Amino acid sequence: MDERAFVEGHKATWERLQQLLTEAERAGRSLRGLTRGSVREIGPLYRRAAADLAHARAQAVTPGLVVHLNSLVSRAFALLYTPATREWGGVRTLVQRDFPATVRRRVGFILTAFAATAAGALAAYALVSATRGNIDLFVPPGSPMRSSLDQWMAGQVSKPTPHAISGLFAGTLMANNIRVSFLAFASGVLLGVPTVIVLFQNGLILGAFAGMMTHVHAHGTFWPGILPHGITELTAIFIAGGAGLGLGWAVLAPGARRRRDAVVSAARDSAVLVLGTITLLIFAGFVEAFISHSAMPAAWKYLFAAGSAVALFAYLGFSGREPG
Repeated sequence: MDERAFVEGHKATWERLQQLLTEAERAGRSLRGLTRGSVREIGPLYRRAAADLAHARAQAVTPGLVVHLNSLVSRAFALLYTPATREWGGVRTLVQRDFPATVRRRVGFILTAFAATAAGALAAYALVSATRGNIDLFVPPGSPMRSSLDQWMAGQVSKPTPHAISGLFAGTLMANNIRVSFLAFASGVLLGVPTVIVLFQNGLILGAFAGMMTHVHAHGTFWPGILPHGITELTAIFIAGGAGLGLGWAVLAPGARRRRDAVVSAARDSAVLVLGTITLLIFAGFVEAFISHSAMPAAWKYLFAAGSAVALFAYLGFSGREPG
């Protein structure tokens, strides 16, 4: 057999298969990282490469060529036919690779969620800090949040709490924050409009509280009671909001793909994001109960908040990246 002619005649097939495998592996070794056309293409390419491998082995060509073809065929087989694990290893993969990688891929939507929250916070802060009575617009008298606001204004939030009460408080916070995150995500299918409203309203409450702290000069107790858990909690809510916005955008502007395909792809990414945020919110709930609302000195709370911010953004920014 003329090995050079064999390589020249089939090289384009192998190179295209290599390209598609690389794209799929960058997306977490999943076909969801490929376009619909590419998914249709990869099956025939795999079969051609497998036939070429069998022919190369039968003709005893250069061992290096056999190794290269064997690698291509093995990778394609694993991508096409190996079932996704549903055991705890899959959870580790989600946390270590899939979640941070999806956050980076969807960062535009997550930043939009942050912007919606920040807009609400700045608007409410400006109104309440300018006129104290404007607090009634955001936290009306009789609202369940009014008693919480009164405690913050009196500086009574950070105080020693029995561990049993702290544990119960943590469970309540986790359930509430997970509910808010799922609401921000699930409402995305309605073109993302309810998601923006939920995020904006959350920002309004935070900004209104901060505005009242200006009037009572309580920022020194307010922010140490917010930041230790707030860094993680708000980031989780931004991510869940970004998941909802990504889903809404797929419905509104599917691009070159069919709307159904765009929504399915966005829904998969969104599911990964929401599952990942549950871990962050559980952590934030424990921090809020046992650190943020404790009698720990403010300096230590700020230090904890700074450390958690660095660790969180290092994890989201670098975990799961392919070597090189």
